[in-house]
Amino acid sequence: MSLFRFKYCIFLLVISGCVAVWFSHVLISDRYSRRKGKYMMISLCVQRLAERRYILRHQCAKKPPDPNFLQNADFTRFIVIEDLKLVFCFIPKISCTTWKRVLYEAKNNGTKLRGNPHDKKHFSRLDDYLPAERRAILDTYFKAMFVREPFARLLSAFKNKVETRTLFDARLQTFATNATSKEMEKEKFLHFVRYILSFNHSLLTMNQHWRSYEQICPCEVDYDFIGHFENLGEEAPHLLRTIGVDHYVTFPDYHPSRSKPYLLEYFSQLSKEEIFKLGKFYELDFKLFGYDFPGPLKEFVAKND
Repeated sequence: MSLFRFKYCIFLLVISGCVAVWFSHVLISDRYSRRKGKYMMISLCVQRLAERRYILRHQCAKKPPDPNFLQNADFTRFIVIEDLKLVFCFIPKISCTTWKRVLYEAKNNGTKLRGNPHDKKHFSRLDDYLPAERRAILDTYFKAMFVREPFARLLSAFKNKVETRTLFDARLQTFATNATSKEMEKEKFLHFVRYILSFNHSLLTMNQHWRSYEQICPCEVDYDFIGHFENLGEEAPHLLRTIGVDHYVTFPDYHPSRSKPYLLEYFSQLSKEEIFKLGKFYELDFKLFGYDFPGPLKEFVAKND
């Protein structure tokens, strides 16, 4: 082999080695960056959850204690999974159907739920236990819930349960004085809001789809995890990791709410005064769970000053 060829081979070996080292460095750096990004996301998620828990506890401390809470509270919406030592309080219109499917899989080692997820046979409820047992469960189990921007949830409930149905029409007609059927249909959301505002806020007989969060998941319970529907894509998987089921259960891909783009369209039917009355009606939902009033309606309210 000539000296030139020998030197050329050595040169190629050196270049190949450098490329290999550089490529390995790139792969390691990329993995590190992705891992670092993932850990930073988890860290921010944990921080948000801690802040929400602090806000809830701070606000709830102002509420007079109920000595008969364990006997009198409505615990029908508290799912209990003994094997996971988990209590999950579900609120309608906050992915509760999906959560029931996911938690069924978590409870049954990944077996998918067949049939109606709202069938009560699928889960034990805190309501099924005696008061002393409820106390023991609430003291020792991990307690989780998800909430949602209050006005967005109200609109979602209206669109799903009222807008295209006639069940509530007779009741809404009371708040549509002298309105024709066409006008009634056009301003149905306005009459729905007036119907809501006619309730005594403390009534538990109010439909669960627009009942206050605190009446469904009372703040006497010291929740360990308070997720936000708006961050479902990252906070749902975080909850599954926290309860140790993420290796066999996943939360479906999150799709943004179909009601959000319509908020201004529907709420513009209301006067500024009615929006503030509605905010007062759901005041605890805003204060207890870290949502600002008037939230997504801020610009609309400002324009109508």
